[in-house]
Formats: sequence, structure tokens, C-alpha cells
Amino acid sequence: MNHDASPLVAALAGLDPMILEHEFSLLGYGRGSAPPSPEALLAEGFGARIDDPLETTFVLRRSLADELPPADTRQNGLRVILLVGELPPDLVGFASTIAGALAERNVPIILVGTASRDHLIVPEAAWPEALAVLRGLRDAARKLLETSVEAAAEADDPL
Repeated sequence: MNHDASPLVAALAGLDPMILEHEFSLLGYGRGSAPPSPEALLAEGFGARIDDPLETTFVLRRSLADELPPADTRQNGLRVILLVGELPPDLVGFASTIAGALAERNVPIILVGTASRDHLIVPEAAWPEALAVLRGLRDAARKLLETSVEAAAEADDPL
């Protein structure tokens, strides 16, 4: 009998949310109207520029965002939660599980995925709740893993 945990449960059990220190801003510029990326972006611990066919979006530390020209849209007062654990590239359901759990608690998120981990951008006032939800998911997944290991040990014990 195979007692391996599902990849989703294992990923959730490995959740290690870390709140980044600074306040961030999200800036949106219509296609073709965005300024060049500031040189300081290269030295940042977290920052993003996303160019798509319709707009250019920056997520930057607030003080750096304040140096850019006025954007078409701007949202200040954001915090970034780094989900430290590495995720396999073929993992299914991780983001939807997290998004659903946060939606149940009315926590809005912007999800940013990178090569091996995800980041959540949440309003400043919502980060404590978001961390609590993420830690709750992690703890529930760990308990599920412990229970399945115990059940597997009992099933393998001939007595």
C-alpha cells in the first residue's frame, strides 16, 4: 500500500509564510506609458515589473514607488508575504487552496508566482489575518500527515 502524502498536502505542510518588512505599492501604467524600471529595483529584496499586452504593473517598496511618475492606478499600503517553501513546478491546487481559505476570511490577495515559490500581496491591515490563515493551513496539513503516518504504521503492524 502506498502511504505517500499527496503533493498538495506536503506543500501545505511545508508552508513557511514570512512577512516582508516594508510597505509596498502597486502601480499600473497603460501600455506604452510606463517609465523605465528604476535602477534601484535591481538591489531590492522584492520588487516586480510585469509587462503584458495591456499594461505595465510595478510592485515596489513604497519609497521607491514614490520616485516614479504618477501611475494610471496606484494602490498603497500593501504588504508582501513570501511563502518560503519551494514548490514543485507540477503542483496542482496550491494557489487555489490558499486563495479559497483567504477568501473565506475576506482577505483580498494578489498572488505572484516565481520559479519555485509564491508571494501574496495583501492590504496592510489584513496581513495578521493572512498569516493566521496560512499557519492554520500548514498546521492542518501537518496534522493530516501525522495521522496518515500513524495509520500507515498501524496498517503495516501485523499485530
